[in-house]
Amino acid sequence: MKLKCIATGSTGNCYTLTSDRGETLILDCGIPIKEIKKGLDWNIKGIVGVLCTHKHLDHSKSLNDFKPMGIPILAPYLGNSCKSMNMGEFTVKPFDLTTIDSSWTHTNADGTPCPIYGFLITHKEMGRMLYITDCELVKWKFKGINHILLGVNYDKDLIDKENTGKANHVFRGHLSIDTACDFVKANYSDSLQNVIMCHLSSENADKNSFIEKMKKAVCGANVDVAERNKEWVLRKGDECPF
Repeated sequence: MKLKCIATGSTGNCYTLTSDRGETLILDCGIPIKEIKKGLDWNIKGIVGVLCTHKHLDHSKSLNDFKPMGIPILAPYLGNSCKSMNMGEFTVKPFDLTTIDSSWTHTNADGTPCPIYGFLITHKEMGRMLYITDCELVKWKFKGINHILLGVNYDKDLIDKENTGKANHVFRGHLSIDTACDFVKANYSDSLQNVIMCHLSSENADKNSFIEKMKKAVCGANVDVAERNKEWVLRKGDECPF
């Protein structure tokens, strides 16, 4: 299984999982469809599904372009499904990214709540993978996770707190490196092989510092930061409890 970052950050997010058999699952589509096709070397026949976490354009920009193609789309914020769904040989289970009291932490530009979902993705080649982004915290616990693609936006020590409006925007609906480390530690097991951090703020994040902090939170797992066109090979390993 190959995980590829086609785009990441506030200007657009798109990641792909491509199996050894050539089936591709798209994780968010917040860039023009042409850029996604280019990132797939123009091979769109293998696309078996598109996942979309929420409606903000840096995650959903080209969602409507996939609808005429007849490709299955799982975007629970649209109300189309919150149940497990098979997409080719992938099995995808969405889960809400709300707080303990079921309130949404991510917001729209006008301050209204923005429903957002994470995904538990299972495939025989890689085991179990989590994709989570644009949330302040994750209330769920997961067993036997092999890989995590996690939106980690900021370090509180790098934020200009005198700019109150901007600071509040960063804090609201985004994951700090410290909270991300706590989440990974709470869900750590010997099965965990990769933690890939994505959607880093260009102003309030430091790649090297994030990697160093996350490595302290996990024991032996590979830790990296997503960058445009970067790829990783994901395998199931012997520890995954299937």
